[in-house]
Amino acid sequence: MERNLSMERNGEYVGTIIVNFILFYIFNNLLNWNVYFVTSALTEVLWIINLSIVVAIIGNFLMLVYRPEWFRHVTRIVLNIFAFAAVYLVYIIFPFNFSNSFLNWGLSVLLFLALIGIIIATIVEIYLLVTGKPKLRN
Repeated sequence: MERNLSMERNGEYVGTIIVNFILFYIFNNLLNWNVYFVTSALTEVLWIINLSIVVAIIGNFLMLVYRPEWFRHVTRIVLNIFAFAAVYLVYIIFPFNFSNSFLNWGLSVLLFLALIGIIIATIVEIYLLVTGKPKLRN
């Protein structure tokens, strides 16, 4: 059972690393691709998006090679802090401009909900770190 969980986590970490490399490539090329709803303000937030992605890649690699449960929780807290900073700056600067104001509003709401989700996830990770309780899995 523990071996299956370990293999499942390996796949999760490797998959997350791959997705983050893809996201890094996409975000760094959006302006070159002239995506109609992405404004030049993306350059103002690209540094924090890149930083958050690089930290996620490093964090997932470290969780892949170093296994203690407490380390996973600490790493996820750190990853959440960087993700919060990136989403917050994107929310504040909002480097998007859809031709439809409803889409602008909708994306703002989604970014705000993402911030709330990151806060909740961080609180859960802190709780699990402090109590030492394992995460519930199916």
